[in-house]
Amino acid sequence: MKKLYIIIIVVALLAVTFLYSSGAKKSIFTEKVGDMTLIRYETGEVAAQQISSMYGLKDIPLAKAYSAVYKSEKGTMRIWVAEAPDHNAANDAFNAMNSMLGGSTGHEEHEYSGDVGQIESHKSHSDVEMLNGSFTKPIKVDIMEFVKPDVYMMRANNAYNYYYFKMDYKMGRVYWITFDSQDTGYQVSIVKQAVMNI
Repeated sequence: MKKLYIIIIVVALLAVTFLYSSGAKKSIFTEKVGDMTLIRYETGEVAAQQISSMYGLKDIPLAKAYSAVYKSEKGTMRIWVAEAPDHNAANDAFNAMNSMLGGSTGHEEHEYSGDVGQIESHKSHSDVEMLNGSFTKPIKVDIMEFVKPDVYMMRANNAYNYYYFKMDYKMGRVYWITFDSQDTGYQVSIVKQAVMNI
């Protein structure tokens, strides 16, 4: 009888541990990114609808879609993730989106000047021009610990936007992150953690 109680207690502890650890991740999102806490997330059709209305992301072929909102005392961060059916489709779509927005193709000299707060204004003959200069040219953000993925930042309608592409052998995901905080140092520290953990 004592062995049965011990087994029941062990199973209960394992179940609680499993439930707690699985609760630390909501969909593809973690509960915390830096000091920011996940307050809402969407998957499937709801997230796909959001992505379908976003300039740039709407052209990514979707197999899965995700969105989330994180909040801290310093502001709000929103993340949209478009997952393509395979990594090649995602890579091609990301490169097309980056080129359309005016981002570097990897052949130019590294454009980042060291001060993420300074973003040069950009007007090109691409679709971006139609937005009456409300977009700035994307610049590559220098996040020291790793080379890939390349993270780009641009301002659009007075919001800071970061985007990047991650893949493995099965699928590729394009990430788009916006902040309402104006502290670019804080933004970069949060984006760095998002790149590593989401």
